[in-house]
Amino acid sequence: METLLKAENLGIGFRNLLLEPFSFELFSGEVVALMGENGCGKSTLLKTFAGFVPSLEGSIFLEEKNLVDWSSRERACQMALVRMAQEAPDRMTVREFVSLGRSPYSGFLDSRTEADEKIIEDALSLLDLNAYSNRFVAELSDGERSRVYLAEAVAQQVKILLLDEPNAFLDIPRSHMLFRTLQGLAKNSGMGIIVSTHSVEYAEKYCDRIMVVNNGKLRIASAKEARMQGLLDWTDF
Repeated sequence: METLLKAENLGIGFRNLLLEPFSFELFSGEVVALMGENGCGKSTLLKTFAGFVPSLEGSIFLEEKNLVDWSSRERACQMALVRMAQEAPDRMTVREFVSLGRSPYSGFLDSRTEADEKIIEDALSLLDLNAYSNRFVAELSDGERSRVYLAEAVAQQVKILLLDEPNAFLDIPRSHMLFRTLQGLAKNSGMGIIVSTHSVEYAEKYCDRIMVVNNGKLRIASAKEARMQGLLDWTDF
């Protein structure tokens, strides 16, 4: 398996360490669940991986090159962070929003090729959004918008996908569909995916590994062994 993202002795936080230094590798073709209580640092960790928040210690490598040496546009061609809590754009259709995923490739004049248009159409189809193509994103439900945000990242054709609670607003059938879609993206396109979720069931059923942030420390194990190794004890009442 190819290593897509590598953290070495990484310490995250702002002025003070929120998470003790750890090392981690994200491989192609895998889905990793990121779990932990609210406020434990999951979102900060994802933002640090994406290069939006600088680390306090250690280094992050994207394809063996230090993340700080990548330009923002170069990073956008390799990695996407999808946050479901973002504000919906005003007066922008679903197709227009999903089309933004091609921006890192389209140059100064934002010119799109037939290949770009095909990628956009495929992203809409993959997330079952064809019927919503001409509707305004701001008019959709939270669950519908979450699929739009994911489709935009899919259209970006990145190698690394970082998702911050993508099923927070989805019903049970849509949540299962989402995680099956993530499995397919990882296996079929060699993508590496880290998905923050509170859903233990989906993490154990659909993810390859589970990463847990608890008491300022990060632990990781295979999804089949995480419960046995005590990584999910924090979920017990």
